[in-house]
Amino acid sequence: MEKEYNISINITPKAFEGLARQGMLCHQGICELCDDALAAALPGEKARVCVALAPDSDKNYLNIAVADWGCGMELAALTNALQLGSAPLSNDRLNEHGYGLNNALACLSGGTGDWCIYTRSQPGPYFKVSGPFDLNMTVKMTESIDLPEGLNLQWPDPSTVIHVRVPMAIARTLQRQGNRKLSDLVTLRMWLIEHLGVAYRGYLKLDPVTLEPSAKIAVTVGQSSLLVPPIPVPMMMGRTEKLEVELGGQVVPVTYVHGTLDKSKQEHLVQGSKARFYYQCSQPTQGIDIRLGKRVIATAQLGEVWHREDGSPLCRHNSYNDFVGELILPELPRGVLATLNNKTGIDRNDPDWDVVFEVLADFPPQKNAAALSEDELKKKWMKILKAANPEDDVTSEISVWPTGTRVDVVDKGANGKCDIYELKTRKAEPQDLYQLRMYWDGLVLEGIQPTRGILLTAKYNDAIREMAEQMNSLPTPNLPDGTPSEPYRFLLATHQEKELSV
Repeated sequence: MEKEYNISINITPKAFEGLARQGMLCHQGICELCDDALAAALPGEKARVCVALAPDSDKNYLNIAVADWGCGMELAALTNALQLGSAPLSNDRLNEHGYGLNNALACLSGGTGDWCIYTRSQPGPYFKVSGPFDLNMTVKMTESIDLPEGLNLQWPDPSTVIHVRVPMAIARTLQRQGNRKLSDLVTLRMWLIEHLGVAYRGYLKLDPVTLEPSAKIAVTVGQSSLLVPPIPVPMMMGRTEKLEVELGGQVVPVTYVHGTLDKSKQEHLVQGSKARFYYQCSQPTQGIDIRLGKRVIATAQLGEVWHREDGSPLCRHNSYNDFVGELILPELPRGVLATLNNKTGIDRNDPDWDVVFEVLADFPPQKNAAALSEDELKKKWMKILKAANPEDDVTSEISVWPTGTRVDVVDKGANGKCDIYELKTRKAEPQDLYQLRMYWDGLVLEGIQPTRGILLTAKYNDAIREMAEQMNSLPTPNLPDGTPSEPYRFLLATHQEKELSV
C-alpha cells in the first residue's frame, strides 16, 4: 500500500483561480518552473532542465512537463513550496517571492485544471501530489513517475517533474496574437525556445573561462529534442557604458550596452531561423532588456526607464523601432531591485530602480537609430580611408543626377582613382547594388570615370556575389563627349574584412 501524507494549504481553490487571472502568458508560467529547476541545481554541477511537450487525448489541451536533476524536495520543502507567499528555503534569487510554483500551476492549468508534482531529494521513491488545489492535499509515495504518453524527459532519473495539462488557448499565448490559431507542437516549440533563449541567455552562453554553459535546457516533442541556444540582443554599432550605482549601502557595477537592431542577425537568431516574438523592429518590442545576474527579467523597456521633461514616461514611437540594448546588473541579494511577484517585469514601486534609471538618463534612446548608425558608419570609413591615404580627397558631399542623390563615400586619389562606396549596416540586398550602379552612371554622365564601386556591408550571400559579377558585364553609358566609358567594376566587402567595427 502506498504511504500517504496529508498537508494543509494556505490558499483556497477560489484564490488559486484568482492567481490564474493575472494575465500571465504560457511562457511566463513555464519560466517560473524553469527558475525553480535552475535554482535546484546541485552545488558544483551544471543545471539540466527538460521541458517536454505532448498532445492530449482532447485536442483542446496540451501536456507540458518540466523536469530537473537537482536537489529535489523533501516533504517539508514540498509542503512549503505549495503555500502561497511562503518564504523560499533557498537563497537563490530565482526563488524570490514564494509565489512561483503557485503562479505557474495557476497560469498553466487555467486555475482549475489538472497538474501533478513528483519529487525526491535522494534516490528512491518520489513524493507525488496532484491538483487541482484544495485546502487539504494528499501526498503519496510512489516508486515511479507516471506521465501521459509522449512526454519525453530527455534524461533518466529526474529529481523533480512537474506536469500540467494546459488548455490550448493558454498554450497559444506562446505566440504573438496574430498567430494564436496555430496548434502543432513543433511550431509551438520554436516559439518556446525563443522565449527560453532570451530569458536564460546568461545561463546558456559559454563561460569565457570554462567554455561551457552553466545550464542546459532541452525542449522535447516526442523523441525529438532540441537544446535551447542563448539568444543575445541582435545589435550592431553597440556602445558599452560601465557605470556604478549605490544600492543597499554598496556600490554596484552596472553595464549598459546600447545600439541599433541588426536585422541580419535577427533573421537567424533562433536555431538559424528568424526571431518572431522579440526584436521585431516594432513599437511593442522596441527598447532594452534588463538582466539581473544571469536571468533576463524584462524586455522591451522604454517608457519604464526614460521619461520626458515633464516627468511622463517616454512614449513608444516608430522612430525608436531600431533602438535596442541590454542593462546588465550583477546578482544582488533578495529584496534589492525587486521584480513583480510573477516575475513578468520589474517592480517600479521599488525605489532602487529609480536609482538605476537615473544613471541611464544620461544615455537616452536614439530616434531613427538605423539612419544615425549608417551615418556613423560612413564617418568611420572615411577616417579609415583618410588615414590610409592622407593625400586622397575623401568626401560624402558629391551628388549625382538632377535629383541630387548623394553618393555615400567617394575616394579620389592619384592616377585617376575614383572609388565610390555604398555602405550598409545590415546584410547586402539587391537594391544596394543598383544604388551603386546609379551612383556610377550618374558620375559618368557628368564626365567623371569611377574606378571601383564597392558595396561595404555586414555580410552578403552567394546570390548577391553572382549578381555583382553579372552587373559587371552590363553596358555602361557613354561619357558626355560620346566616348565609351570604362566597364563596371562592382566589388563586395564586409565590415570584418575592412576592419570596420560595428
